[in-house]
Amino acid sequence: MKAAFVTKYGGPDVLQIQETEKPKPGADQIQIQIRAIGLNFADVLMRTGIYPNTPKPPFIPGMEFSGIVSEIGSKVTVHKPGDRVMGYSRTGSHAEYVVVNQNMAGQIPESMSFEEAASFLVIYLTAYHGLFTLGKLQPNEKVLVHAAAGGVGLAVIQLAKHYNAEVFGTVGSEFKRNIAIEHGLDHCIIYTKENFAPIIKEATGGYGVDLIMDAVGGRVFRPGWKLLAPMGRYIIYGIADAMGKDSFSYLRASKSIITMPPILLTTLISSNKTIAGFNLSTLTNKADYLRKAADELRKMYTNGVVKPVIGKTFPFEQIVDAHAHLQRRESFGKVVVTIDHT
Repeated sequence: MKAAFVTKYGGPDVLQIQETEKPKPGADQIQIQIRAIGLNFADVLMRTGIYPNTPKPPFIPGMEFSGIVSEIGSKVTVHKPGDRVMGYSRTGSHAEYVVVNQNMAGQIPESMSFEEAASFLVIYLTAYHGLFTLGKLQPNEKVLVHAAAGGVGLAVIQLAKHYNAEVFGTVGSEFKRNIAIEHGLDHCIIYTKENFAPIIKEATGGYGVDLIMDAVGGRVFRPGWKLLAPMGRYIIYGIADAMGKDSFSYLRASKSIITMPPILLTTLISSNKTIAGFNLSTLTNKADYLRKAADELRKMYTNGVVKPVIGKTFPFEQIVDAHAHLQRRESFGKVVVTIDHT
């Protein structure tokens, strides 16, 4: 089979498509012929070597995929060959075939395409876990989401609006502002032109927001933390601010992290605020929870509550260009790579 290997840590050009052996499933695993790959910023961080527990090169990156079950292990009970499935794994999806535990893949709704299926699990599970499990979102609360036009950002908007939340968001350009507004965002701030905190403070009559979903970190953390109302929840699940648009710099990363002040326990007590962080890829030991959440989200898709937004698709042969497109922040919604097996 063909697979895209990270040959060394670095920019998009360290990815090389090579021939390798097709992985064989173990007793409780399934082999999947991949039809579409969903790119995530975690794939970019893993390629540069700064993602937690990144393997040493050479390795096949990739967390998210959709495809058809091609072979099953002897103890598999929930899938059969020919099933259309979506799933995710810590690595390995930048390839024509991948092997995962049977619990790490689920059925694709009949009305969902392979491209949509590859765009679904990671962004909606991230939004769901942050908003509901950690953030305890309540109807009519005020929510701020950074990177509002990205895949997770748009998923947050859809889910939060379903709860009648008032949603504020930050984006990097007028084009992305239009995308976010088109998909339901109530108030949008272009962070390259305006300071979001005073604008939101004024718009809410000094109240601030109840919940913040932050994949950016760095320079947006301090003003966001101050913007939280009493009993507010700050959910951080990424530090994209540490990553440059063209290459990774330890100096830039250090500056970004330094701008995030330490939170003292006494400060949490006196301010009545909560902070929580998570990394979806390290929650694989919570398979039952993730499966139930995914089932609920698939029902929401079927009922028209949520729908993945695909910004751009690339053929597998252009996976280097797809990585570059995502890293340069040129994308909105989800970037998808498709594989033609004909």
